[in-house]
Amino acid sequence: MKNVFFRPWVGSEYGLDGSVFNQKILVLGDSHYTDESEIMNWVEDLEQSCDFTTGVMNDYLNPELGGNWKSTFTKFMNSLVLKSVHSERSPIELWNSVAFYNYLQIPAGTTSRLTQHFNYSKEKDRNALLEVIEELNPDIIISWGNKVWDALPENFGYGHYVASEDFSNFYYKYPYKNRELKLLGVTHPSTSYKSSYWADVFSKVGVNI
Repeated sequence: MKNVFFRPWVGSEYGLDGSVFNQKILVLGDSHYTDESEIMNWVEDLEQSCDFTTGVMNDYLNPELGGNWKSTFTKFMNSLVLKSVHSERSPIELWNSVAFYNYLQIPAGTTSRLTQHFNYSKEKDRNALLEVIEELNPDIIISWGNKVWDALPENFGYGHYVASEDFSNFYYKYPYKNRELKLLGVTHPSTSYKSSYWADVFSKVGVNI
């Protein structure tokens, strides 16, 4: 994947028989935040930078590590499974059943407030996403936040999307190869995310079966 800098984290059971979900779900985040010293380390160790997303997810799943940032991932997954048979599953089981990837392929400063200064319309970021989709072949993509949603292409290479009748503002169906690829755009879980609302949506469209 020549345009991808931050390679996706792929759960150990993603797309396999041991997955909690019957469909392959790609969770599409916004961006990574880090300080300048970390970026300078990447200049010397490119492999470390490529594995940054995997490191973030491993830190999230490590119960010995704390941090307020973890609530974003917890809030989202809790709403995804709230009205499904998977609500009692452990976070490790759930996150190991999906893939996670951030849209921006450059660090977006040290906090989420700085992302407003970044350009989400660059072809490199869009092409990187298309490469990830090609490699992971998801059935469903759940996109976090308006900035990424607005940057997503209308066509993944196999025809223009069709908006769902029930949730036309944030639920699209794309022709992809010989099947249908579903795309949902949700409020970013780090902000005013209404878990009960999105839990109802996920249940109605059947993305968490």
